[in-house]
Amino acid sequence: MRIIAGALRSRTLKTVEGEGYRPAMSRVRESLFSMLDARLPAWEGLQVLDLFAGSGSLAFEALSRGAERAWLVENSAKALRCLEDNVERLGLAGRALLCQDDCLKLLRRVRGTGRIMGGPFVLVFSDPPYRKR
Repeated sequence: MRIIAGALRSRTLKTVEGEGYRPAMSRVRESLFSMLDARLPAWEGLQVLDLFAGSGSLAFEALSRGAERAWLVENSAKALRCLEDNVERLGLAGRALLCQDDCLKLLRRVRGTGRIMGGPFVLVFSDPPYRKR
């Protein structure tokens, strides 16, 4: 998987292998970010929250386009190791902040406070894992 645009364009991302993981496809990310590009005045200075981060493709795409900082929340230790590798490979230490937590429990804890982690956030991505039952 590669970053589509911005300063990190064409850089390869490590992805999480295994059942239940499915990174956002390139064409889906491209469509999403085309819509965001058309609606956002600028990427610079934006704070991004990526829930169920997985490989971090959505947050890393936003950072590549100029977002100031992204908080990536992931419960899986396996996915967190993948995120750590990607942060290091992309040179995003200090801009990509990782948090191991259950996203739904995190949202319940902060409900009503209006604050979560380093927010407020202009963009919140939530792409939970897919499991067949």
